Amino acid sequence: MRGTHQPRKDHTVLIALSVLAAVTLVVGATWFLTRDTPESKAAPLKLPTQWPTSGGELVRQVPMPTGELAVALPTRTAGHVLCGAVPEPTWAAVLGGPVLREVDKAGNCHVVSANLEVSAKQWAEPVPMQGTEPEQVAVAGRQATLGRFGGNGFGEILSVRLSSSTEKWVRPVLQLIVNRVPQDRGEHDLRGMVLSLAEKMIGAITTPGPKLPADGESREMTPIPGSGITDAAYPLITWQLCTQLSRVLNVPLDQVKPGPFGSCERESDLSVVKLVYDDESEEDYFPDRVAGRPARERTSDSTVVVQLLDDSRQTLEISWFDATKPDGALRELAEKVVPPLLGR
Repeated sequence: MRGTHQPRKDHTVLIALSVLAAVTLVVGATWFLTRDTPESKAAPLKLPTQWPTSGGELVRQVPMPTGELAVALPTRTAGHVLCGAVPEPTWAAVLGGPVLREVDKAGNCHVVSANLEVSAKQWAEPVPMQGTEPEQVAVAGRQATLGRFGGNGFGEILSVRLSSSTEKWVRPVLQLIVNRVPQDRGEHDLRGMVLSLAEKMIGAITTPGPKLPADGESREMTPIPGSGITDAAYPLITWQLCTQLSRVLNVPLDQVKPGPFGSCERESDLSVVKLVYDDESEEDYFPDRVAGRPARERTSDSTVVVQLLDDSRQTLEISWFDATKPDGALRELAEKVVPPLLGR
């Protein structure tokens, strides 16, 4: 009887072995075909979930400078200008997908996609080229230096001078960097990307316009409607400050002294009245209001600090050092000065 059941047992074993061999073949083939693909090594990269980065600001719409004024912008304003010079859809098209934009804590225009990262900033002096294989290229009608940095085509860095000015208060050198994020293993035309972005960025911020003024040059200037001194170039800030100071004090314009970085003052016997713009103020306590804006009056040093924009560190500091001034005179002065300097 045992002999009659042996063929059925052998047949079952053969079927099991055949199925096992087939499964092994499929699994082996699948492993062989996918073992070297990027998908098998890591999931697709995504945009950062926390944005902006610590100390950063979301990009806001700011006026585009003209002529040579692009090299005379406050640090953080320059970051917003550089990011805004390239429309967001263009950023996405060049970088190959959705993007996030910010002005980081160092004032850089910082843009990221899932795979790529861009940083743009202006400098007072040429930055030593840290890349390899530097080459001279033409971009937006200007001579620029382009180099590669990092191993295996990690990034490209471009440096271009926007003005020949040697004034100490300007930053005429634009540096633009495009690189892969560390986790990315894809192939990208980084050289083409940095040239394309630079062409659009430079073209947007150097349209025909005024030359840089001489250091200390004073001009009467009516407020810029809608924005005033906010996100303006330093000469435009200074001229508006001096114009308003001369008007509120009822003195000729030549009796107030302009400063190079957005300041103006009137000094007379035992009295100094001063207006100072700051685009990176550390002041963060504004319990008062002046001309409808958050402010803080410091009676200890006869100063009022006014926050100019809700989403920015820009402030105006108004000081009046005069022991004989009546109570409330400083606040009254601030109430008169602030509205036109906001473009109202």
